[in-house]
Formats: sequence, structure tokens, C-alpha cells
Amino acid sequence: MLKQKNTAWFCVNVAAALFWLWSLGALPARAEGAAFWEAARKEDYLSGRLVGLSVSDNGILRVVPTPQLLGDTQQPFALCSLLVGQDVYIGTGHDGKLFKVATNGTMTLVADFEELDVTALATDGKGTVFAATSPDGKIYQLTGGSARVAYDPPEKYIWALECLADGTLVYATGAKAGVFALVRGEMAARALFTTDESNITSLLVAQDGAIWAGTDPGGLVIRMAPDKTVTAVFDAPSREIRQLAQLADGTVLALGIGDGKPAAATSSPVTSADVTTGDGEGGASPPLRPASGGTTLYRLGSDGRQAPIWTTGDTATVLVRWQAGVLVGLGSGASGGQGRLFFITPDGQASLFGTVDEERVAAASVGANDALYVVTSGLAKLYRLGPENQNEGVFTSAVQDAKALVEAWGYCYLESKGDVVFQTRTGNTQSPSSLWSDWSAETPSPGGMIRSPKARFLQWRIRLKKGAEVTAVRIAYLPKNLPPVITSFSVLPVGVALQEAVMPPPDPSLVTSGLDPLQFGIIANQPPRKVFQRGARTLQWQAEDKNGDTLTYRLAYRLRGQTNWKPLAEKLRNPFFVITPELLPDGTYEFQLEVSDSASNPTALALTSTQLLGPVIINNRLPKITFLPSVISEKESKLKVEILAAAFPLKSVEVAFNGGDWELIYPDDLVLDSASETFTLTYRQLLPGEYLVSIRVLDAALQTTSEKFILAIKP
Repeated sequence: MLKQKNTAWFCVNVAAALFWLWSLGALPARAEGAAFWEAARKEDYLSGRLVGLSVSDNGILRVVPTPQLLGDTQQPFALCSLLVGQDVYIGTGHDGKLFKVATNGTMTLVADFEELDVTALATDGKGTVFAATSPDGKIYQLTGGSARVAYDPPEKYIWALECLADGTLVYATGAKAGVFALVRGEMAARALFTTDESNITSLLVAQDGAIWAGTDPGGLVIRMAPDKTVTAVFDAPSREIRQLAQLADGTVLALGIGDGKPAAATSSPVTSADVTTGDGEGGASPPLRPASGGTTLYRLGSDGRQAPIWTTGDTATVLVRWQAGVLVGLGSGASGGQGRLFFITPDGQASLFGTVDEERVAAASVGANDALYVVTSGLAKLYRLGPENQNEGVFTSAVQDAKALVEAWGYCYLESKGDVVFQTRTGNTQSPSSLWSDWSAETPSPGGMIRSPKARFLQWRIRLKKGAEVTAVRIAYLPKNLPPVITSFSVLPVGVALQEAVMPPPDPSLVTSGLDPLQFGIIANQPPRKVFQRGARTLQWQAEDKNGDTLTYRLAYRLRGQTNWKPLAEKLRNPFFVITPELLPDGTYEFQLEVSDSASNPTALALTSTQLLGPVIINNRLPKITFLPSVISEKESKLKVEILAAAFPLKSVEVAFNGGDWELIYPDDLVLDSASETFTLTYRQLLPGEYLVSIRVLDAALQTTSEKFILAIKP
């Protein structure tokens, strides 16, 4: 019993030492044999599911407020919200309904409009609520629980509403993009300014009374000063400015969506003009569509400086001032189906503030004592997030794939403080189901041995109590060793040899460090270069190992028709081997390639794969040239030549007469396709004397041979 305790003490302390080394960067992410799943960055946690937790930019998990459900509209989409006193108004689509939810959870259907979407809400601060609808929409006024049409503008889409201090209603439009003012009691609106853009998508009434607007698809931020001067103050790289917010120091933040904006986008301010009621069609431009390409938050300082301070690959729809910074709400498939709120400081420091189970955060309002009212989409619900942390939070990882059944689980190491526990579950299906194991018993930090059954997939979760933090998580396992796979095994043409690329030897300390040589500019496994080597036969292959093991190669050979294999080369590291002319005698051979991962595995776990190649002809004999008996005379001489190929077919035959140029000749049957070919050389009207006839032969192995014949013409 004492021995077991000492063993456990030793294992835990070794685990702690390993984790300490890893945290300092002293251990590679994957050692020989062992492999690890790690979570130490913000992105690692965002790939999983967080409940009641925030994650900072430097990857620290903390407990935060848990959303409290106040109301469920039973509608699929929410497009806008507005906090008025103790009530939250929620505009939905595509049934065009407006709900009011009291902070005690009481929910009322305020209006069911004819139009499809409730796109914007505003209040004059005196109890009157305005709602804008689209398409072919209207502006409704809600007073005393009833809704009436306050104005029917000619524009097709209304994207934003704001009320000025004097009660004037300002609205932004699409299709015919502009910003218009509707003075209470008047029957017509007047244009504050219009642009060449398709849509004005956002409005902000600044502290100094200026009106700011964001556009689509040019991504412009436009400001109308209190003196009515209109200026495009920012041309963002993004396609659309979805939301605008202002901080206490006057800094304006702009939420840019998407990319791929047109090459040029300009605003065209106009003088004030009355706009009378029309037929409601507005124009032929297409409606605003969700942009793609992620989200960028821009800071527009009061000093004129403009800079992007935060970006994400998801599409954001919410920007609301909160405490000393802003909250950005977003959600997409990339975030695992959760709507998420990020808190962004003015200098761009971001932390995940909270999550909801629905797929998107659609709107948000800040109430008294920094209480936050969040509206979701996917299912249009209202949540309240109070300022105080809950008792605990839970993080559930994405499913981890070992690519094959694991050989053994190792330890789960937690770098944390406070009350933290972890659990695991495993299975052999990609998605957790009833076929998976149950969650293991909770193990407190700093961790311990994983007790879940061996399987291909693993999921882990950690539970943090109030005040606890998690800095990093590391899970160790030994992958099931998989046999190497030979993807190709071939022989190159005769005479083509390979030479290993000459590389300077790496630093021995780098070799033993386990670090990737690419980090130091060392390119490993450079392809060999091809060179000509007469008579050489080069065997070349490709093999891969899903475990990433180091592979070694063994070659054996036998003459075709034989049974036993003979060793040719062992412990090869390069995926090729050159058979020089003197290495093997002439013949037709078969070769066996064996690939082993023994360099990375214990002998008992090492695996091999083999593949055969053949037939491969090895021949160092040259074609044979024979001059046959011929008829020779002064009038006409017919010289007969027989050429016998060795192992390779003939490629070309040439003749040179009396030291002249080489000329290509064909056999008597005109086709150079046999092991034995006969050629007839005819010479007429030669003067008496001796003439030199030379024959040169090239075979398919690029071997050449030649013979000469003295043609004597007697008088």
C-alpha cells in the first residue's frame, strides 16, 4: 500500500514538472510516441462551448454572469430591441411582430404589422415609442398600447431610427439611401442628406448633436455637424458599417462588416428639401443582404485618427456602449452555434463577456446599474445579465479526434487557481451520443489520469467555481500506432539516377531539441536531383505515416521465377535507391520494399508495410553488330548488317560512310521492333579502292556501341 502511494506521488509530481516545462515552452507539442491536445489561447476555448465563462485575449477563463431568460417570443428572428424604463421592446421578422417584455418577465404582443420585418425602434424619452417596418415600410407610433401610422415614407427600406432632443425623429433608408428628419406633427419629412450608396444602415446622435451614419456597400462613415455641414469622415475597408457607438471621451466606434466593397464609393450631400409621401416603392436597388468576410471594429478618434482595433471571422450585429468600452454581439456556425458577447476596450483589448445558447446575439440594451438586456436570434428570446458573477461556469471542449483508437490515455493537466475540476468522456462516433461513455468522475485541479475508456474521440469539460481561473489545459495520450502506407513504388528509366540534395548538417542541439527545423529556416526532405548514370536503374517510392513517425526502408530482390528474397539494402532513410551496373548481374528481377516505423516506436509496437515491384530488367550487355556476307562490286555493292539487341530494344541505328556525317537508317522491314534486325546498305558506282563504313547503335537503355567495316572495291 505504501508503494502505491509513493508511485502515485511520483506520477503526480512528474506530471507537475512536465506541465511546468511545457508552460515555459520547453516541451514540443508532440514528443516521440506521445501526443497532446492543448488549450491555452483564446481561440482554443472559442472552438468549444462556454456557459457562464469569459475568456480574455490572453486565454484566461473566468466565471462571469450567467444569462437569465426573461421572455421567449416564439419567433425565429429578432432584428432590433429598445429599453424603455422597465420594459424591453423586441422587433421580429419575418412575421413583423413587436413584443414588450417587462423586467419581471411579463410579455405582451404590442403589434402585428402587415410588413415582414420590424427593423428599427426609437423613443422620444417621454414614453412614445416609434417602430420602423420593411419592406415598403412605415413608421408607426406606439402610445397607450396602440400603434398608428405616424408616417409612410416613399423609401422602400428603413434601417435605423433615432430621436433628437427636441423630439424630431431621424430615420435612415435603403434602396434610395439617405437620412431624413420628421418633425412631430408635420406631414412631410425633409432630407438631411442623401448619398450614392445603396443603404444607410446605422445612425448615431452624438453628444454634440451631430448625426453620424454608416453606409453599404461603400463602408462610409458620414457626419452631419450641428451646422448642417455633411462630411464623409471615414472610408472603411469593410463593405458595410453595421453599427455606430460613442464613448464618453467622444471617440466613435464603427462596426464594419464584410469585404469586397466596390472600387469607389462616394457620398453626395444635398441641401435640405421636403420629401412628400409617394407610392412607397423608392427605387429598384436590391435589399440589404448580410455581408460576408467577418467583422472589424474601427476607432474614429476626436483627433481625426482612424484605426482598426479588433477583428473576428464571425459576423457581428450588435455594438453597444458598456462601462469604459463597448460590447460586440455576434454569432455564426464558426462559433459552435452560440451567440457571444465580447467586451472591447478602447485600445482593442477583447474578452469574451458572455454566451447564449441561441445562434446569434441580435440586439442589446444597457439598463440601470449596468444590467444588460440581450436579444437573441435563431430563436428570438430576451436575456438579462446582471453585474454579479454566478456561482460557477462550465467549458465543454470541441470533440478531439485522435484519428484512430488510442493506445492509452495519459494525464489531464490543469494550470489554474481556485476551485476547478475536470471530466472526460469518449466514444467512436464523431458526435457525442448515447453510444459514448458517461462523463467520468470529477477530478480536481491540477489534474490526474484520464479514466474514460479507450476510443478514437474524446471530449473534456472543466467546471470553475466563482473566483477561479484556468490558464491552460493539456491532455496527453498515446496514439494507436498505424502501419505506414506505401503510396507508390516504381523504377525510373534506365540511366536516370538520383542524388541526395547536399544540405549543411544542422546544429546537434537542434536535432535533440525536438523543435521543428523549419522554425530556424532549415528545409528538411528536399527532393533529390536527377543525374545521368549509364546503365543505372533507380528504384523510387513514396510512403506516409498517419502518426507522423520517422520511417526507414529495406529493399530485397530475387530473380524472376525464384522464391527466396535476398537483402539488397537496409535502414535506408531516403525514398530511393540506385542500382549501379556492377551491383547486380544481368537478369529480370523483382524487388520488395519494406517500410517500418520502428525508429519512432518500441519494437513490440512497431509496424511495417511491404510492396512488390517487377519485372525490372538489368542489363549491361551492348547490342551486337555483325557484317554478313555481301555482294560487292564496282557497279553495285549491297552490304548486309545484322544487329542483335541485348535486353533492351533498339532505339536507333546510324551509318557514316567514309568518315562522313551520321545518317539514320531503317531495317529492311522498316520497323525497328525486333531483337534481331537486318539492314542492307547499297552503294553504286564506287571507284576502286577502300571505303570505311561505320555503324552506331543506341538501345533503349541509352547504351551505345559501334562497329566498322572496310569496303574494298577491286578494279
